[in-house]
Amino acid sequence: MTTSNRKRLFGDKIAFKSLSCAPVNELGVVYLFGVLHETFDFKIESIQSGYPDCLARRKVVNNRWEEVRIEFEYDSRSFKTHGHDPSGVDVIICWTHNWKECPKRIEVIELSSLLGDAEQIDKQIQKKTTLSKWQLFSQQKRLEGLTFAEIARLWKKQKNEESPNKANSADAKKRRG
Repeated sequence: MTTSNRKRLFGDKIAFKSLSCAPVNELGVVYLFGVLHETFDFKIESIQSGYPDCLARRKVVNNRWEEVRIEFEYDSRSFKTHGHDPSGVDVIICWTHNWKECPKRIEVIELSSLLGDAEQIDKQIQKKTTLSKWQLFSQQKRLEGLTFAEIARLWKKQKNEESPNKANSADAKKRRG
């Protein structure tokens, strides 16, 4: 692996969820969309490096979903610069919308202008996350310095030790009942 003496570039501080700085490239836009996709009511089907970048679904009525073809760009004008066919996409998700001639039928979601609103929407729909027994166990063991292979082995051992006890308890109840 080679290293570069080039210093990394960071965007402005935004401190939104797990992202501390604004995106400076398309990958940052993809990540931010991944964090926010539920806020925009998208269900992601696939993400790829080919055009379009993402296939998603969006509910249009009860039990009916439409396919949405999404292209990620740092700025919307890059869509044209990259030579993409406008008929192959429904939505452009970008950090900055600077393509004035963008066809009207293409929806543009400019994340930089929506971030404050998205943060409020996200707080409104946010659900308290409860961790499963496996997640709690894994978290604790990682803090103790164990590798994931060791954690998996310990978890399996613990589950095997619990299983016979549950089976014996069930048999005892059957005999009593």
